[in-house]
Amino acid sequence: MKSIYLKILVGLAVVCLTAFIFAPVWAQDADPVIAPSSALYDVWTIVQPIAVLFVSTVGPVLVTWISARLIALLKVTDEKQRTEIEAKLRDALHQSAMNAIRYAFTKAGMPHIAGHVSESTLNDAIVYVTEKNPEALQKLGVDRGALKDILLSKIPEVLQASK
Repeated sequence: MKSIYLKILVGLAVVCLTAFIFAPVWAQDADPVIAPSSALYDVWTIVQPIAVLFVSTVGPVLVTWISARLIALLKVTDEKQRTEIEAKLRDALHQSAMNAIRYAFTKAGMPHIAGHVSESTLNDAIVYVTEKNPEALQKLGVDRGALKDILLSKIPEVLQASK
């Protein structure tokens, strides 16, 4: 971590020294674009405000358009956010499955024999998860069969925790 700060400090020192060295160059006054003795000087005097207005109006629009195209091309933020959201949804769904199995066991009076769970208990758990997390199920594309498999995978954990 200290090496990052050191690199930033060295970079800042180089930039400051470079600015100090080239400061006299930037301080010079610029000559007019067109010499006052030229015939085009009067035309440039009239056209200059229009050119400046055009550049100051079109420039930001052009930069925005180019940056939007680059963001769309790279898809950096959208992919990362989508992946994080899906991971959170998956974790929430599995936590909900654990809660659903506990709820179903409690509702049925803990009827389990060597890991076998009755179909009505499993259906209670499916209803619980479906009611509590409909958006997660929809966004993850989890159907009733997949939800049943998730719930079945959570039964050993619930049984282990209840002992």
